[in-house]
Amino acid sequence: MPFDTQYMRLALELARSAVGKSNPNPPVGAVVVQNDKIVGKGFTSPAGGAHAEVNALAEAGVLARGADLWVTLEPCSHFGRTPPCTLAIQNAGIKRVFYSYPDPNPIVNSKTKAILEASQIEVFENILIEESSFFYKAYAHFVRNKRCFIELKVAQTQDGFIAGPHKQRLAITKSKANQWTNRLRAYSDAILIGGGTLEIDKPSLSLRGEKGNAPQRIFLVGSRLLSPHLEVFKSNDKVIVYSYVKQPAIQDSCDFRLLQSRSFSENWSQIIQELSKEGVHRLMVEPGAMLSKLILETNLWDQLHVWVSPTSIQDGTPWAFKVQVPYSNEDQLISIENFL
Repeated sequence: MPFDTQYMRLALELARSAVGKSNPNPPVGAVVVQNDKIVGKGFTSPAGGAHAEVNALAEAGVLARGADLWVTLEPCSHFGRTPPCTLAIQNAGIKRVFYSYPDPNPIVNSKTKAILEASQIEVFENILIEESSFFYKAYAHFVRNKRCFIELKVAQTQDGFIAGPHKQRLAITKSKANQWTNRLRAYSDAILIGGGTLEIDKPSLSLRGEKGNAPQRIFLVGSRLLSPHLEVFKSNDKVIVYSYVKQPAIQDSCDFRLLQSRSFSENWSQIIQELSKEGVHRLMVEPGAMLSKLILETNLWDQLHVWVSPTSIQDGTPWAFKVQVPYSNEDQLISIENFL
């Protein structure tokens, strides 16, 4: 049976509004459709609040009776902080449910269909599963492993440089790769960079037009003392700073966290344990040459994305894991998963 997937695309767009806000619950979007007209929309509230389906049904009100519900994740069927969404769907009089991604939580997984069908509600699964699989990959990992999904992104020139001479900032990739990066940021709960990148590039780490919430910004600064005059410490948005040493100049302007060891591997484990405990599902790392080397050597990472530009610069700042690919006149994405 062919479906118009525009409503699921809208639901996925709505789900982005919950990224970084709904933790530890997954970000979900939902749309209620009555006679080809949208009558309700919703996304997951912060923990303890209503789920996406309940928010969408509340907006639809009586128009939900006999309507279709489009939702990005399999509706929950258990009592937690809130009652099960299956109960809300049944009570609202929904006729058909379309969902995209099966919930990996064993309490929910594959149970929803039978519960709803017992109430004569038709259920259609795996709508736009390819798009939702990318979106929910980190949540599925978090459920299985009880820790955040660690995703590194690096851009290099054809000859293996990630910056110009003396770490000079360099625009390596073009619009396609930059749009991809902004989308990944929009899907991430938090984004981490090193202190060198912070001081030299002074990045905003914004979504640059991509819809969604800006990720929590985290800086791993080692032993360098940061200046309070950096723009990131002048905004009202709190940032997290991990450091080997106390930072008297900026500690009142951020969430300061002192690292406990001189071993990078142990400190990286501390960071990941803390962020996972705080419910971060997806951690995006945009490292410089040294930080990328240190993280990759720990084996505590899950996926490495390398964008390779067709440009060669002959001289610049190399990184330790230069990727070689056949030449193309377009930016190329190489993604490597860590199975260790």
